[in-house]
Amino acid sequence: MFIYDRKQEIYEIGGVKVGGQPGECATVLCGTIFYAKHYLVEDAEKGIFDKKAAEDVINKQDEFSDLTGNPCMMQIFSESPEAMEKEIAFCAEKSDSPFLIDSTVAEAKIAGLKYVDEVGLTERAVYNSINVSCSSEELEIIGESKLDAAILLAFNPKDATVAGKLDLLETGAGTFDKGLVQLARDLGITKQMCDPATLPIGAGVGSSVASGYVIKAKYGIAVGLGIHNAPSAWTWLKTFRKEHATKGPGGWEGLGADVFRICDIGSNIIPVIAGQDFVLYGPIENAPLVFPLVGMADMIVAEANASEHEIEVKEPHPYTKLSA
Repeated sequence: MFIYDRKQEIYEIGGVKVGGQPGECATVLCGTIFYAKHYLVEDAEKGIFDKKAAEDVINKQDEFSDLTGNPCMMQIFSESPEAMEKEIAFCAEKSDSPFLIDSTVAEAKIAGLKYVDEVGLTERAVYNSINVSCSSEELEIIGESKLDAAILLAFNPKDATVAGKLDLLETGAGTFDKGLVQLARDLGITKQMCDPATLPIGAGVGSSVASGYVIKAKYGIAVGLGIHNAPSAWTWLKTFRKEHATKGPGGWEGLGADVFRICDIGSNIIPVIAGQDFVLYGPIENAPLVFPLVGMADMIVAEANASEHEIEVKEPHPYTKLSA
């Protein structure tokens, strides 16, 4: 493995450490809840969901976090302002874990930000994300809030290469008058988690992974990916899954489903081996499969850097939790 010459920041968000040299802090795993067509959602606009099922998956993520030593966050993905407030309130009550405020609807994210300010949950919240689509109103509200943690989405629609992502972070790439890193600092975001933006296989995912090395080397901030989106958008895999599917009592089964699941779950170790700090691993119900897998990768990275570079792991960590 390797280490970075530049000092690597370690942030504490709601009691969870994220960042540092590879092998120093355990990979933070973020599972998504209330996402589009999530089986437990009954009315996405009104924020009505199966509370028992939601509590079960939240508890399961916490259980596997405790088991492996990989800290966790809840990626709360809401469809409306009404839903966002209800879902944050529920998740914050059921778990002490930090959470991401996430949506494709800016008004929902803004509502979530205002809500956590009002009820005193800001220290546990991460805004997802500051990106090229943010309006001046959204940025102004971020700046006015007590929030100090956010994900910077390094998606440059003009240039998907490493250079393009760096240009956005450094200069704003013609969208803003300053780079995302400085813009976020000016808004009071002192705990910066950068997502280089996962693109499909064959359309830039390699640069998404490679850019993590450069971003950590240049800025020392935490970096991570929602890498499971790459196999999910892989045309060959989707075709194979369909062609090799069989209908079973529990839904679609067979070789196609197995291969898709292996690629989906297995992809989550790529950012870990690439020296990154957090993974947005997809549906929260996948926690029992993802946590032990990432924990194993964390152990390998930590063992290498402890032996070769005298990097000391910080608790909790799979290196000490899962060792024989």
